[in-house]
Amino acid sequence: MKKISPSLEDYLEAVLKLADAANGVRTTDIATELGVSKASVNQAIGLLSERGLVTQERYGPVYLTSSGRLRAHAIYRRHQAIKAFLITILGVDENTAEEDACSIEHVISKETMARMVEYMEKGMDT
Repeated sequence: MKKISPSLEDYLEAVLKLADAANGVRTTDIATELGVSKASVNQAIGLLSERGLVTQERYGPVYLTSSGRLRAHAIYRRHQAIKAFLITILGVDENTAEEDACSIEHVISKETMARMVEYMEKGMDT
Protein backbone atom coordinates (compact mmCIF):
# COMPACT_ATOMS: atom_id res chain seq x y z
CA MET A 1 0.00 0.00 0.00
CA LYS A 2 1.53 3.29 -1.13
CA LYS A 3 1.92 5.87 1.65
CA ILE A 4 -0.24 8.97 1.42
CA SER A 5 0.11 12.24 3.30
CA PRO A 6 -1.63 12.84 6.64
CA SER A 7 -3.75 15.46 4.89
CA LEU A 8 -4.98 12.97 2.29
CA GLU A 9 -5.68 10.47 5.08
CA ASP A 10 -7.92 13.12 6.67
CA TYR A 11 -9.82 13.51 3.40
CA LEU A 12 -10.30 9.74 3.09
CA GLU A 13 -11.56 9.56 6.66
CA ALA A 14 -13.96 12.46 6.02
CA VAL A 15 -15.36 10.78 2.90
CA LEU A 16 -15.89 7.59 4.91
CA LYS A 17 -17.68 9.49 7.69
CA LEU A 18 -19.90 11.50 5.37
CA ALA A 19 -20.55 9.28 2.36
CA ASP A 20 -23.65 7.28 1.80
CA ALA A 21 -22.67 4.25 -0.32
CA ALA A 22 -25.51 4.98 -2.74
CA ASN A 23 -25.12 8.75 -2.99
CA GLY A 24 -21.49 9.52 -2.21
CA VAL A 25 -20.58 12.84 -0.60
CA ARG A 26 -20.48 16.38 -1.95
CA THR A 27 -17.21 18.30 -1.96
CA THR A 28 -18.99 21.10 -0.09
CA ASP A 29 -19.72 18.72 2.79
CA ILE A 30 -16.10 17.56 2.89
CA ALA A 31 -14.93 21.19 2.96
CA THR A 32 -17.27 21.96 5.85
CA GLU A 33 -16.23 18.82 7.78
CA LEU A 34 -12.52 19.60 7.49
CA GLY A 35 -12.76 23.40 7.64
CA VAL A 36 -11.04 23.87 4.28
CA SER A 37 -11.91 25.50 0.96
CA LYS A 38 -13.70 23.68 -1.85
CA ALA A 39 -10.60 24.26 -3.98
CA SER A 40 -8.51 22.34 -1.42
CA VAL A 41 -11.05 19.52 -1.46
CA ASN A 42 -11.01 19.38 -5.26
CA GLN A 43 -7.22 19.19 -5.30
CA ALA A 44 -7.13 16.45 -2.66
CA ILE A 45 -9.88 14.46 -4.36
CA GLY A 46 -7.89 14.66 -7.59
CA LEU A 47 -4.84 13.20 -5.84
CA LEU A 48 -6.90 10.47 -4.18
CA SER A 49 -8.51 9.68 -7.52
CA GLU A 50 -5.08 9.34 -9.19
CA ARG A 51 -4.20 6.78 -6.51
CA GLY A 52 -7.41 4.84 -7.15
CA LEU A 53 -8.88 5.55 -3.71
CA VAL A 54 -11.92 7.61 -4.76
CA THR A 55 -13.97 8.26 -7.87
CA GLN A 56 -15.84 11.37 -8.89
CA GLU A 57 -17.63 12.39 -12.06
CA ARG A 58 -17.08 16.04 -12.94
CA TYR A 59 -18.98 18.12 -10.34
CA GLY A 60 -20.54 14.95 -8.96
CA PRO A 61 -20.38 13.28 -5.57
CA VAL A 62 -17.24 11.55 -4.30
CA TYR A 63 -17.25 7.78 -3.78
CA LEU A 64 -14.67 5.57 -2.11
CA THR A 65 -13.33 2.74 -4.26
CA SER A 66 -13.02 -0.67 -2.63
CA SER A 67 -9.33 -0.02 -1.89
CA GLY A 68 -10.21 3.49 -0.70
CA ARG A 69 -12.84 2.07 1.64
CA LEU A 70 -10.32 -0.43 3.09
CA ARG A 71 -7.75 2.33 3.58
CA ALA A 72 -10.31 4.72 5.11
CA HIS A 73 -11.56 2.05 7.54
CA ALA A 74 -7.97 1.34 8.65
CA ILE A 75 -7.38 5.05 9.29
CA TYR A 76 -10.70 5.34 11.14
CA ARG A 77 -10.00 2.27 13.33
CA ARG A 78 -6.55 3.62 14.21
CA HIS A 79 -8.09 6.99 15.11
CA GLN A 80 -10.79 5.42 17.29
CA ALA A 81 -8.32 3.13 19.08
CA ILE A 82 -5.97 5.99 19.89
CA LYS A 83 -8.85 8.16 21.09
CA ALA A 84 -10.17 5.35 23.29
CA PHE A 85 -6.69 4.80 24.77
CA LEU A 86 -6.30 8.49 25.56
CA ILE A 87 -9.71 8.67 27.25
CA THR A 88 -9.85 5.27 28.96
CA ILE A 89 -6.25 4.69 29.98
CA LEU A 90 -4.86 8.21 30.33
CA GLY A 91 -8.04 10.02 31.41
CA VAL A 92 -7.79 12.72 28.74
CA ASP A 93 -11.02 14.65 28.11
CA GLU A 94 -12.90 13.73 24.93
CA ASN A 95 -12.25 16.94 22.96
CA THR A 96 -8.51 16.85 23.63
CA ALA A 97 -8.41 13.11 22.90
CA GLU A 98 -10.15 13.71 19.55
CA GLU A 99 -7.64 16.40 18.52
CA ASP A 100 -4.65 14.40 19.71
CA ALA A 101 -5.85 11.18 18.07
CA CYS A 102 -6.17 13.05 14.78
CA SER A 103 -2.51 14.05 15.01
CA ILE A 104 -1.12 10.81 16.42
CA GLU A 105 -2.91 8.53 13.92
CA HIS A 106 -0.69 9.81 11.11
CA VAL A 107 2.67 9.17 12.77
CA ILE A 108 2.24 6.19 15.09
CA SER A 109 4.17 3.07 14.08
CA LYS A 110 2.41 -0.22 13.43
CA GLU A 111 4.29 -1.76 16.35
CA THR A 112 3.25 0.93 18.83
CA MET A 113 -0.33 0.79 17.57
CA ALA A 114 -0.42 -2.99 17.99
CA ARG A 115 1.00 -2.74 21.52
CA MET A 116 -1.52 -0.05 22.44
CA VAL A 117 -4.43 -2.17 21.27
CA GLU A 118 -2.97 -5.24 23.00
CA TYR A 119 -2.64 -3.27 26.26
CA MET A 120 -6.21 -2.04 26.05
CA GLU A 121 -7.56 -5.52 25.33
CA LYS A 122 -5.73 -6.94 28.35
CA GLY A 123 -7.03 -4.13 30.55
CA MET A 124 -10.60 -4.69 29.45
CA ASP A 125 -10.44 -8.45 30.09
CA THR A 126 -9.88 -7.95 33.80
